[in-house]
Amino acid sequence: MLTYYFLALVLLLHTCKSDVIITTDPPNIHDWITRQQKTSFAVIQHNINPPNTTRGFFAASLSTSYPDYFYTWTRDASLVALVLTGLEETNETLLRDYVDFQVHTQDIPTVCNCLGEPKFNKDGSSFTGPWGRPQNDGPAERAIAFMAIAKRLDQDSLFLKDTLYPALLKDLDYIIQVWQEPCFDLWEEVNGVHFYTLMVMRRALLEAVDVLQDTRYASVAQQIEQRIETFWSQEKGYIITAQDFQNGVDKQLDVSVLLAANLVANRNDGFFTPGSDKILATAVTLEEAFKAEYPLNQNLDPHLGVSIGRYPHDLYDGYGLSAGNPWFISTAAYAELYYLAIQEWQTTGLTINAINRRFFEHVYPDGCPSQVYFGPGTMELEQLVSHVSAEADKFLATIQYHQARNVAIMVIWQVLVI
Repeated sequence: MLTYYFLALVLLLHTCKSDVIITTDPPNIHDWITRQQKTSFAVIQHNINPPNTTRGFFAASLSTSYPDYFYTWTRDASLVALVLTGLEETNETLLRDYVDFQVHTQDIPTVCNCLGEPKFNKDGSSFTGPWGRPQNDGPAERAIAFMAIAKRLDQDSLFLKDTLYPALLKDLDYIIQVWQEPCFDLWEEVNGVHFYTLMVMRRALLEAVDVLQDTRYASVAQQIEQRIETFWSQEKGYIITAQDFQNGVDKQLDVSVLLAANLVANRNDGFFTPGSDKILATAVTLEEAFKAEYPLNQNLDPHLGVSIGRYPHDLYDGYGLSAGNPWFISTAAYAELYYLAIQEWQTTGLTINAINRRFFEHVYPDGCPSQVYFGPGTMELEQLVSHVSAEADKFLATIQYHQARNVAIMVIWQVLVI
């Protein structure tokens, strides 16, 4: 359940957008981002340690009925903690509370009897009802958050030695043990081997090499890389989201692929990063699918972008199964992807090739540039960047527009009532 991770994503957008030069901008979008950044931070704080909960409880939502999301998900809490760790205004006591709560959840009995248990109750006890178990991306995201927190709290050697590092090693060892095994995806619907899960596992292991200087993690990360490469479908022209499908919703094209790319952008290694060829090819294919599927994406105002859902033909409506809708987190992921891609190109340059050409044909509806290579710092690259950043702003303008019409940012918006 990624309800309030979206709010953290807005904080990320505020950060990654700051270095991007924008030449065309929807009305007041910069002012809105600044206001929303402050609002998002405040709302996240409101969801942490709410009344009558154990310290370190990050509530996915304060809603307790229709729907009941008053739980903490390992995934959500870890991703939010990761964002908060990078913000100076975050109280370090909050980060210690998060670590203590997570260490507790590692040690208590759970239904799956593993670290992949997805969610926990407000008192830190395990949720024992029916659910999609295990979800093995959670320990990887938690390990990433732990390592970021270790860097932030580097002066507190006793806390790191006695509490954080032992918990980190548990998650890393778990990744090594289970990375090849099927599990449920981040949407909690599909049991299989997932691109997203493998990508965050790889990041966790590579960062562990940097932090712990243990080459054992590098060896497994390389094996994971080889498996990840097999998710690219040359025939379809995009990255397949899952393999070894066992049960659940059978889907192939999914925004989780792009969320994964955004989450590994900091590696700066070009391996399925936001500006890489196959990620761009997947992004344009998915955007075109949602443009065709949702009625509200027809006859758009020129300053608005396409509203993005989780995957084509999604049925989840936020409460049950009827008809899927656009999601704020999915639409924001496109803006983040574009901004991060720009940062990548400004460092490494960009080559337009057979794989990514459709993306640039989409960005340049009047004709894709004939030039093949765009070097860092060149006028030609900056002209291309201005087109891509304008497209990125359209996704944020879409969020701004629907937030205004729905009063507050929730998870999704209804395609039929807008």
